[in-house]
Amino acid sequence: MCSSDLPALHFWIAFRSGSASAMSSVKLTVGLEMLSEVRQYEFDAANGILQKLLGNVLASPEEAKYRRIKTSNAKINALLATRGVRATLIGAGFVEEGAEALSLPMDADLANVHAAVDGLAAQSASRASADMSSRMADAMRRKQAQEDEENKRKQMRLNIAEDAETAKIGRAHV
Repeated sequence: MCSSDLPALHFWIAFRSGSASAMSSVKLTVGLEMLSEVRQYEFDAANGILQKLLGNVLASPEEAKYRRIKTSNAKINALLATRGVRATLIGAGFVEEGAEALSLPMDADLANVHAAVDGLAAQSASRASADMSSRMADAMRRKQAQEDEENKRKQMRLNIAEDAETAKIGRAHV
């Protein structure tokens, strides 16, 4: 069994157990995994909006306006087009209200919302770390290339100086 089979296995176990919390957890895991595969600019856009939406719910859990997301809103519609976003929201506890909205029931477990926020934050930190590592590796490669080029130049200057000395000695013997 490969690691890409694990979300499907978790989903099957949750489905068989009938646990809504386990299903949400699996959907959240799958949604976050799907988000991990999108391009950086797509992730950055989605992460910012998701953090705001979910953060509002956590900051004011009794506010109904933060528990309903209108899918007809252009920004939300674009957000939902990003791979993994809908699954992440559903994994956080949101349910679809037809085609016009997603809502978080008042009795929904906010632990799922916390888990979504934490998962997004962890993924953001992981991406930032990977980006920094990549930049550092690029800088090291550039520095090594510069050093190699400088060494080639030094060797060429040395060779030119040796050739000039050899020519000078050769002319002196003639």
